[in-house]
Amino acid sequence: MSSSILEIKIRTARVFTPLLQPARYKGAWGGRGSGKSHFFAELLVWWCIEHPGARIVCVREVQKSLRESVKLLVEDKIRGLGVGSWFKVLHDRIETPGGGVILFQGMQEHSKESIKSLEGFDVAYVEEAQTMTKGSLEMLRPTIRDLGSEIWFSWNPRSAKDPV
Repeated sequence: MSSSILEIKIRTARVFTPLLQPARYKGAWGGRGSGKSHFFAELLVWWCIEHPGARIVCVREVQKSLRESVKLLVEDKIRGLGVGSWFKVLHDRIETPGGGVILFQGMQEHSKESIKSLEGFDVAYVEEAQTMTKGSLEMLRPTIRDLGSEIWFSWNPRSAKDPV
């Protein structure tokens, strides 16, 4: 049973079905065109509706501009799912139902002190996770730590030695 007033249905490829269950860590890997970014963008929109007031951060190791983030894809999913009136798209963030927010940041810009600004966030979506450094992961994991919080990863495998 849903706690939100609005219910949306997301068509999910069978391979992603296990990722619909609550879990501290969720991950999807594959080549370009495998659908993982689209899946997580839709899941992110759904999460915001199901959890009013949710705070979500979408990160990648290096983000020189918002054009390099999943922001445009999330905006497309909001429109495509017909829930645009529930969200307010701003230049640097997306405001979500219930006073929540989706931020888009580069981990390279964070220090052990600045990452504390993300404490209390419900979800961190790590895009292009194969580029994340061990240090960035070691900062992010204890920051997104509230009960029920989740960290999602999508990546294109490069090397078995990559931190993700």
